Amino acid sequence: MRVLFVTSEVAPLLKSGGLADVSAALPAALLGMGVDVRLLLPCYPQVIKALSDLQIVADFYAAPPPGFSGLPPSRLLLGSLPSGVPLYLLDCPEMFLRGGGPYLDGYGVDWTDNAQRFGLLSRVAALLGSADTPLQWKPDVVHCNDW
Repeated sequence: MRVLFVTSEVAPLLKSGGLADVSAALPAALLGMGVDVRLLLPCYPQVIKALSDLQIVADFYAAPPPGFSGLPPSRLLLGSLPSGVPLYLLDCPEMFLRGGGPYLDGYGVDWTDNAQRFGLLSRVAALLGSADTPLQWKPDVVHCNDW
């Protein structure tokens, strides 16, 4: 079985709450059981600083969800978590290369474009789970969290 685990945070790379702990533990446990699990996460500055040996595996323009126009170009990077779980990073600097945290700016205020940012993450997750995926690997299950 192939599982794409989609999340907005994962320990130890980026943690704002319990989701990060679950996003680290559950995929690692599935991997240990022989499941071909991979994680999809936005490419935040904190994540890029913590990882090395990332490779570009896809470049694409995500089709904008209804009601949104002009979503920026993105690419998919591949690395791995310390647990060995393969990690896809949605690299879209316009949406994710910011100070502050994943959901809030440096003043503790919600990013005004959170719906677009996590809409892009959701759209890419759906693309990776579809027949139109740019990857050789295609999940049987897309497991989504929060956004």
